[in-house]
Amino acid sequence: MIAKTSTFKTSIFKTPALLLAGALTVLPAAAQTPPSPAATPAAAPQAPAQAAPGEPAVTRKVELSASFAEKGAPIPSGLKWRVFRLGKGEADAVKMAESEEPAPEFSLAPGRYVVHVAYGLAAATKEIEVDKAPVRQGLVIKAGGLQIEASVLDKPIPPEQLTARVMVIQPTGERRLIAEGVPATSILRLPEGRYFVECTYGDSNATVSAEISIGTGKLTEATFHQMAATLTLKLVSQAGGEAIANTAWSVLTPGGDVIRESIGAFPSLILAEGNYTVVARHEGRVYTREFDVKAGHDGDVEVVAR
Repeated sequence: MIAKTSTFKTSIFKTPALLLAGALTVLPAAAQTPPSPAATPAAAPQAPAQAAPGEPAVTRKVELSASFAEKGAPIPSGLKWRVFRLGKGEADAVKMAESEEPAPEFSLAPGRYVVHVAYGLAAATKEIEVDKAPVRQGLVIKAGGLQIEASVLDKPIPPEQLTARVMVIQPTGERRLIAEGVPATSILRLPEGRYFVECTYGDSNATVSAEISIGTGKLTEATFHQMAATLTLKLVSQAGGEAIANTAWSVLTPGGDVIRESIGAFPSLILAEGNYTVVARHEGRVYTREFDVKAGHDGDVEVVAR
């Protein structure tokens, strides 16, 4: 596996579909817990402080921005903002506003707030006080990007045939799943740190893995070297004959574990380099054959029905 880094270009990011197994960044309890019914009247977020009946609410302008470092350039895209007003207790927090603008402006009544900004799976929070003057607040997000690619014998694999599974490596050394099914065509935004990444070619057993470090403000392009090939299965009456339809297939490891099952005249699958047994079932009869897979050697696996 080869990993290279480059300057993080947020303007070209695409957002992948992710499965987040436990948030990497957690809002303070005040920003997570919805107000209880009893507390709702006390957390009137839209009401101005000391406003007399009929008078307009008093608000202040709040300008927000985010960057990868203190005094760094603002992040131009990919941000999601949420603003929560804090009440007397943590259970009184109420979401007041949200935006996906890179540098949003809000009009907020005087009071205490928590600002949360998400950048993919990375995030930052900040408590602010809105009083008599406008507020301008910047947040720092320690994040970078990950994009995967792969090859077989130095031949690039089409991105649509690749997916990634990402686990964060915790200080204890334990791994925690944070994303899976990540397509190679996307860039995954992650907090800086160490990750264990599995790259799968196809949908069978061609998977390779590596530990990867994500640096703040950098895009890490990880290239995985797959040892696999694409095989087409055929049940034929004689060598080189036509494939027989309505055949049920099972591909097994030498230990008998099922790698893949399918039905059809000539199913295609991607297998990691190694030894396998294929089982073909047709009209109550069973046919088997052992075969080898060599990296980069695509081809047909014929099973003769006799």
